[in-house]
Amino acid sequence: MSYVFSGLFFVVASTSVYAAPELFESIAAVVDGKPIMRSEVMNNLYQFQSMPEASSMTEDQQIKFVLDKLIDDKVLLSRVDRDSIKVTEDEVDQRVTAHLQNLALRQNIDMATLEKAIRSQLGLSIAQYRDNLSKQVREQMTIGRIRQLHVGVIQPTKKEVTEFYKNYKDSLPRQYNCILVSHLQMKIKPNQGIIDSVKKSAEILIDSLDHGMSWDVLAGRHSQDSSAKKGGDIGYFKKGLLDPDYERAIEHLGNGEYTDKPVQTALGWHIIRVLGRKEDGIRTAQILLRTVPVAADSAMVFAKADSLRKVLTTQALFAAAAKSLSDDKETNFKGGSLGWFEKAEIDSAYVQPLSQLAAGENSEPVLIGDSYHIFRLEDSRQVREYTLEEDYMKVEQMAITYMENKKLEELVKKWREEVHIEIRLKE
Repeated sequence: MSYVFSGLFFVVASTSVYAAPELFESIAAVVDGKPIMRSEVMNNLYQFQSMPEASSMTEDQQIKFVLDKLIDDKVLLSRVDRDSIKVTEDEVDQRVTAHLQNLALRQNIDMATLEKAIRSQLGLSIAQYRDNLSKQVREQMTIGRIRQLHVGVIQPTKKEVTEFYKNYKDSLPRQYNCILVSHLQMKIKPNQGIIDSVKKSAEILIDSLDHGMSWDVLAGRHSQDSSAKKGGDIGYFKKGLLDPDYERAIEHLGNGEYTDKPVQTALGWHIIRVLGRKEDGIRTAQILLRTVPVAADSAMVFAKADSLRKVLTTQALFAAAAKSLSDDKETNFKGGSLGWFEKAEIDSAYVQPLSQLAAGENSEPVLIGDSYHIFRLEDSRQVREYTLEEDYMKVEQMAITYMENKKLEELVKKWREEVHIEIRLKE
């Protein structure tokens, strides 16, 4: 069975799972001692029948496709014990909570209203819904980790992405009800007075170290990092994974030595001590004194962003400003373009500001995390096809998924031979 564009039958917000009750229950198949129930096949069949690829199949073919997919998922799950795959309750709970919060935000309702809607539409309490959702989330996360373990990281070349697009262009999904968005990000940074004051405090701590004070004592008392309780020990890191200024400051230090001057990064001022070196990495401890912006710093950035959004009236002006002013290094070089998105897939933090814009309009400054963002709605369409020119990264991800699935398909075919599979479903 091909995995080219199929995914898990994982539905977290649909009511269709409960829409067609079965009159009787039976076991459709058994995989490695684990049953697949007939109702599970039928529920997934109803969902699959709404997909474009189902239209060219007879109902028998659809049932076979769905059952094969469920069997493959069970074969994957049979690797859990063999591969010692673990997913914790906390991980599942966090994912479920995030999903519910995002669902409420997309519907523009609070959690109490969402709870009432779930009870009204599905006949489930929020506890029952969370329990059902948790089972699906756990299975999805487990299969994801099995994939990660056995498939690994695949990075196609530009030639491979182009070839994939050429071969599957007509099979790629279209985007519906979509918008083209750009943004300009302005990070709230501490003023120079704060930077200088914190640096002075770090210099005083270095002086204390020079006069014999215990590193562990000073780290425990003064470091504003979670590593403070461990004497500032952040463990081993390979070269290139830490801030460049941090790494440069310790290049010539021996074991036990610390920097004689504070080292500045985006987090604040660091005093760094080398604890050990390996061929592929270095272990350090730090005393971090953070430089934290105050309300006046935030107000200043807001005022600047508000002024900009009023004068950046054209796409060209906005793109030029994003290139020179935006703190988002992933988009500033391309004029702040975030690309095309279906409205249904937009990050929850962007939904409210974008929903109020017409094409060619800029949003008011929106505070997200430690930055103000100006969003610009460049264009909107009811339907569009992906292109390499405008959607290279998304097409690349589709190519990666295709290559991963082909590799996984080969593994599942092999693993099918290693487990007992019994199909009991009768027409």
